Amino acid sequence: MKAGFMNMNSSDVEYNDDMQFIEKITKTNVHISDDDFGAFEKYTKVVKPQGKDAVGRNGNEDPNHVMSSQEPVLDRSIRTSKKKFWSEFTTMSNNGYVTQWAEDLQSVGTFQMRLKGFRDQPVDHYGRPFYLIAESMRTSKPYCFGSITRLKSMLNWARDLFHMYPNQPKFSFIFHSQYSHDSNNRLPYGDDELLEFLKFMNEHGYFDNTIFILMTDHGARFSTLRKTYQGKLEERLPFISIRMPLTFQETYPHIMHNLRLNSHRLTTPFDLHETFQHLFEFHSNDPYQSKSNRAYSLFELIPENRTCLQANIEQHWCACLHWDDISINEPIIQKFGYQAVDYLNDLVSEYKNQCSKLILYQINKANQLKANERLLKFVGSSDKDGRIPHFRNNTFKKLTKNLTLNQTKHYQIQFETIPGHSQFELTAEYNPLNDTFFITKRHLSRLNKYGHASTCIAYKRPELREICYCSKSLNLTQKSNRSHVNAVMHNKKKSIKTKKTVTTSNSLHR
Repeated sequence: MKAGFMNMNSSDVEYNDDMQFIEKITKTNVHISDDDFGAFEKYTKVVKPQGKDAVGRNGNEDPNHVMSSQEPVLDRSIRTSKKKFWSEFTTMSNNGYVTQWAEDLQSVGTFQMRLKGFRDQPVDHYGRPFYLIAESMRTSKPYCFGSITRLKSMLNWARDLFHMYPNQPKFSFIFHSQYSHDSNNRLPYGDDELLEFLKFMNEHGYFDNTIFILMTDHGARFSTLRKTYQGKLEERLPFISIRMPLTFQETYPHIMHNLRLNSHRLTTPFDLHETFQHLFEFHSNDPYQSKSNRAYSLFELIPENRTCLQANIEQHWCACLHWDDISINEPIIQKFGYQAVDYLNDLVSEYKNQCSKLILYQINKANQLKANERLLKFVGSSDKDGRIPHFRNNTFKKLTKNLTLNQTKHYQIQFETIPGHSQFELTAEYNPLNDTFFITKRHLSRLNKYGHASTCIAYKRPELREICYCSKSLNLTQKSNRSHVNAVMHNKKKSIKTKKTVTTSNSLHR
């Protein structure tokens, strides 16, 4: 089988960053460390989670552009999903690959939660119909299908694909969420099963001609740790480890050299997509020409001094920038806080009858971006191949030019709104010439869970769930608070009455 037609197997685990995955999946981590896996320590997410990074991995569209084009969700075409998002699988099908895709939590499906899914079956072996039925039959053992766990069932399904098609190239992508969607504390449950799967695939020769990718989509978004600097980094740096077949390693030592160096350099999901494209042209005698000016194939040597600007990572998600702490009492920060809340209210203004008006409760943390000379000097410059960084729009060019002239400043705040005590992190550009902040939803992160507080718009506008606090939720909270107060007052009166009775009884005995 040609190098360009190797099998590819990708196993994705939700809600885990590099550090947490290594800490929770200890046995598997030891195994992959000893089995020629290469972990990419500076692999960085490019946008918000919930499908967008999957778009970056499996298509050449800008995730921000594609996902925003789906809002409002109910006004968009279903067919868009397959054409724009699934180019990787389509290309592989056209090249004779047997394709497989599944994720185990259909209620938060990558292409269903904020999008409308697929009109036609997107892959040869599609797991969604099975999991829809399975979720409707969930028993008192939510992590099991009968006598085996749901994770083991998914891994068995991926394993069976290799058994069913021994002589055809295969592309399998499975996405497991159940152990880690709400909390990664359950992730160790899957350690033994994942290790068993890796050993089985290796011992039965399925990895002999397979590129295996073990990865996560993002770190914890809703936790106490997330509000710290360490938590901010962990959200932005997911785990990814790649194992190339031994025959590939022996045949292409120069590529393996590049892969090992690149594992210590800034990489993104766009680069992973570019690598897939590169694989299809291995049979060509011509040097590989990149299909994108924002991405490198991981088989090529990525510049050691690559910046977030060059990698098309927006400032809000860039882990390479330096932020200085500043006082939350600074007038500019207070102004930012109030404008941020005004912006959130504008986003949900169409649903003001369902969503409560938000009020700034407090600002918990504030930072200002420190201009980075090393970052700035690469703007507009070409790389070793003569490629000039291209950005989705002129925002970054304008932003960086203004930084150089010291005209604009960039601030990041963590703030809380009421009702609901929703907690957010927002990054924005401030222009002192017109005394305004440039605020966009792309640079907004929700820091605590919204749960059922936004169910009133969950179906109509799921992309606004992190912002909207339903009026019904407020009424229920107020009713609950009144009930609590009434219960306390009732118990207090009852306690006083009991004390009076005891006192009267004692006086009679005297």
